[in-house]
Amino acid sequence: MRKDQIPELLAPVGTPDALYAAVAAGADAVYFGTGAFNARMNAENFTGDALDDAIAHCHRYGVKVYMTLNTQLYGREVEAAAETARDLWNRGADAFIVADLGLASVLHSRYPSMELHASTQMTGENVLSAEVLKKLGFTRMVAPRELSREDTAILCRNSPLETEIFIHGALCVCHSGQCLLSSVIGGRSGNRGECAQPCRLPYSCGKTEGYPLSLKDLCLAGHIREILEIGPASLKIEGRMKSADYVYGVVSVYRRLLDEGRDATDEEKKQLAGLFSRSGFTDGYYTGRITSDMLGVRTIEDKTASRAATGKTDYRFAKKMPLTLIASFDENGTAALTGSVVRRGETFTASVTESVPAGDYPALSEERLTENLSKWGQTAYVPVSVTVMGAGAARMPISSVNAMRRALAAGLDEVLCPRRSPLSRKTVPNRAPSFRVPAAASAFFASAKDATPEVCSHFDRVFIPLDSYLNMSVHPANMGFAFPPVCLDNELAECEEAVKKAVSMGCRTALISTLWQVPIADRCGLIKHGDMRLGTCNDEALDFLSSLGFASVILSPEAGTPRVASSVQTGAVVYGRLPVMTLEKCVIREVCGEKLPPREACRYCRTHPFTLLRDRTGTTFPVCGDAKHRNVIYNSVPTYMADKKADLSVDFLHCIFTDEGGKTESVIERIERGEAPVGKFRRLQSPK
Repeated sequence: MRKDQIPELLAPVGTPDALYAAVAAGADAVYFGTGAFNARMNAENFTGDALDDAIAHCHRYGVKVYMTLNTQLYGREVEAAAETARDLWNRGADAFIVADLGLASVLHSRYPSMELHASTQMTGENVLSAEVLKKLGFTRMVAPRELSREDTAILCRNSPLETEIFIHGALCVCHSGQCLLSSVIGGRSGNRGECAQPCRLPYSCGKTEGYPLSLKDLCLAGHIREILEIGPASLKIEGRMKSADYVYGVVSVYRRLLDEGRDATDEEKKQLAGLFSRSGFTDGYYTGRITSDMLGVRTIEDKTASRAATGKTDYRFAKKMPLTLIASFDENGTAALTGSVVRRGETFTASVTESVPAGDYPALSEERLTENLSKWGQTAYVPVSVTVMGAGAARMPISSVNAMRRALAAGLDEVLCPRRSPLSRKTVPNRAPSFRVPAAASAFFASAKDATPEVCSHFDRVFIPLDSYLNMSVHPANMGFAFPPVCLDNELAECEEAVKKAVSMGCRTALISTLWQVPIADRCGLIKHGDMRLGTCNDEALDFLSSLGFASVILSPEAGTPRVASSVQTGAVVYGRLPVMTLEKCVIREVCGEKLPPREACRYCRTHPFTLLRDRTGTTFPVCGDAKHRNVIYNSVPTYMADKKADLSVDFLHCIFTDEGGKTESVIERIERGEAPVGKFRRLQSPK
């Protein structure tokens, strides 16, 4: 967008009251779900008449409605979600926030007029991500919360899509779309809208217990002038589980800041914190100050402040549109009532004409007519000018005048909320999934030293981290590298140079975990294999990845053991600790405390492959360092399906090796023989 334009202010709504509050406070757009296929399944959400009323209420005020269809989808859910989208579009939805590649592909091919916004759950991190998402029909990408001001500016300046950024609300410690922790712990998937928020619980930090995964809420109210210069298309507030008073209070503050083009005062920041905070706010990602100061929990003082700042308020028609009325009556027995409102600089007009009913009625005075025509009560309109012409000819019951006023209100609603032509349903024939017997195997090694030639000989394809590949002098012929799971715009050039160096060393294959890696792999001539981190759970997503030239794709471990009908080879995790979180903020620094040097000089992860994070039950999660001081947390126990190979119905099996060390060979032998698991383990299963 142009820097001289004010970006859209996008508000969260989880209930009708919150929706009315967002509109009254001055939101330009709202986002909410319908109950199914949205990432806030525990919000009240909207269905039936309440949904129609919500969309009509927003459109009456010129507020756009974005519907959330932002979860992973299994099998035939794609068809159901596509039909849900068509129904919502016909009801008036302006755009859809989508997280599943398969659903996006289906919607774009069947209904190209639909506007699609790429959810932050798609892990769209940079300009290259946006280039791939544009091929899917997206017009906007929701940027990750982890972006610095510099990366935000690069994205806004160079992206082929509109950029939407978060400016306020809760922060997930894991990169969006990359969290499996809630799923593996209790079967409640964050990728399915049912996150149990285990990151908010205490964990052992060295010898003491703390909250190393619980971040304070985001607040960028102190950076509005700078953000206006950067020029994102939309500024998003998080909070679909929050109250109407929270929504009204937060939106009101940001509306004022945007309209006045200024940063928040200390008093306004205090007002925002009173509505909701976790030990205050953070802007650490935006400013690049990624320290322990970003951590926070919900304190008793925070809760007390929130209770004092909220109450019971009716926001439904708290915002009124100024209405200009002209009523005219003539001797021929005709009465006309015309009303005009100006909404966002555009004038809308409606008229009602009635014949004066027969009967011996006394003429209504101009004062009486003006009084009754000014009574708009529980509507969106408030008369600021009432002109009555020909009052002497107004020989009609006052009830008829009231009826004309109500008819005019309905007429104004119609011109302010025009109906669009409905889309007809389009479907495709069901594809019969095929039973497949795994005939190949691949593996990822978090530590390159465990990928010995003898170990690698058991697999058709082996992948190690990119930086590890570059540090090896000799590589087995079947070895490729895995891209780093995160790469922001300021890091892309360095990453691509590293990939080119790997290719010059003989690398021919790469494990792709997010979409930005596709253009780099293509430019470097690499064979692309899809990682489980792509979150692929359905045939339609597999088809899209096939169209991008993927040779194979490992299904999401949350997909359970489905049968697929896709042209691309599919694999399933048969063994290994799943990567359950990818962190921008280093949790290892919290575990090790003051023993480590400053972040920029820290080399701890180079000599310590894993650090343990312990939860309240004593369960430990291995944590390893990744590029740019990021962390990857692995599950406490390995997934094991070697004795259930017949249930997997895939083309190949995939193993993840982390801290097996000298036991790697024996683990592989058990897998090849299909033996029962030893010790604690988990099975592949769909979350609840």
